[in-house]
Amino acid sequence: MRSKDLGFFLGEAFKNLRLNLLMSVTAVTTTAVCVLILGMGLLVDAHVEGIVRNVGQDVAITAFFPEDIDQESIDEVVSSVEGYPEVNESAYVSKEEALERFRETFAEQPDIAGSISSDVLPASIEIQLNDSSDSSAVADRLRTEGFQDDEIRYPQQTVDRLNQITGYLVWGLRSATALFFVASVLLIFNTVRLSIFARRKEIEVMKLVGASDSFVRTPFVLEGLVQGLIGAIPAALLVVWMDSLFVGWAQENLPFFPISSGAVNALLVLLFLLFVGALVGVAGSFFSVRRFLKV
Repeated sequence: MRSKDLGFFLGEAFKNLRLNLLMSVTAVTTTAVCVLILGMGLLVDAHVEGIVRNVGQDVAITAFFPEDIDQESIDEVVSSVEGYPEVNESAYVSKEEALERFRETFAEQPDIAGSISSDVLPASIEIQLNDSSDSSAVADRLRTEGFQDDEIRYPQQTVDRLNQITGYLVWGLRSATALFFVASVLLIFNTVRLSIFARRKEIEVMKLVGASDSFVRTPFVLEGLVQGLIGAIPAALLVVWMDSLFVGWAQENLPFFPISSGAVNALLVLLFLLFVGALVGVAGSFFSVRRFLKV
């Protein structure tokens, strides 16, 4: 496409926007609302997945070493566990550290705290997982290291329930986001179609004087692109700004919830929402004008 042609098509597109201001404002507003809803769905989905991931990492497996094991064997097991791909981090807890923890727990009950010696509490290794669903696999690995069933502690029932509930929640959010996206496309399509329907006589005249389909369609497609971007830009910026506000507020007022600013890639979300707005505008214009090209 030559620059002269592009200038002509852009001029026609902006002229159509100006002459059909009401329909253009309707299309832009609809795009903005739909992009905003879609963006909020993406944010909720990302933060829920982040919370689930953090909660899963808090699920710990504790393996207690037998009394007759020597320190060299303990070091070998600890080194081996640290190399498990499912393990986020692990920590060796000696008998002395276990006793210190016990005494801190029962600090307000000195009779209980003073009645236990370090020989009673076994050494152990505490394991944090990357994914709570890997707890059974890690437990099986620990058994191959020589641990018995009664020496391994992990809340399997809690882990299974957590995975089930969060799985339903995440997929429910994704389904809702997908429905909002489909509704957005249909709404924009109908809005643009009404706009083009109002100018069907203009299209018929252009076709009768010999204009090609691409020549007729291009100004409308560019018009849809402009409408989509004008609606998507403020909505996308608002989504990113709201995410920043939410993260700051949550970290200050909800410290017990693992809300992380890294859960959402702001630049990626911004570019995706702009792309969606442009795509919806272009697609709506392209398919709407096609039915009026058959003259």
